[in-house]
Amino acid sequence: MATERVSSAEAVIGRTILVRLAPGEDVFEGLRAVCERHGLRSGRIATMIGSLRAASLVCVTPDPVNPGRVVYLDPRTVDGPLELIAVQGVFGPDETGDVSIHLHAQVAGEDLRPFAGHLADTGKNRILATAEIVLDVFESAELRRSFDEETGFTLFKIFPKL
Repeated sequence: MATERVSSAEAVIGRTILVRLAPGEDVFEGLRAVCERHGLRSGRIATMIGSLRAASLVCVTPDPVNPGRVVYLDPRTVDGPLELIAVQGVFGPDETGDVSIHLHAQVAGEDLRPFAGHLADTGKNRILATAEIVLDVFESAELRRSFDEETGFTLFKIFPKL
């Protein structure tokens, strides 16, 4: 069976959840708690702004073992205080049914130089003063995260709800 190269499904935004994370909370732990509290299965992090004590970021790099492929570097922790300039992402169930969160972020320190990448779920992304977040919930389709043979990564795939 051929792999679908372009997948899509129409998604209706059913609910919008407004979130504030308090000082000391971890971004990922807080988002998982909100998903559990409100029974959220799949959606998007439309926006997140605020400040962090530190940020743990990763980025792709060429795979030294397999030319033509990429791997993620080990997470790099950028110590704060940091302005959380922008975060966007998606969430959905993984293969075990747990909520999986994929975030990309831009942060900057007092020198105003930005750092950007995939926010890594290391427990080190702790809120400094606040994080103000808008979540949109998908009602007619969902994202599910599973291992992707072609890339070697765990990726979200699109599924229409029947």
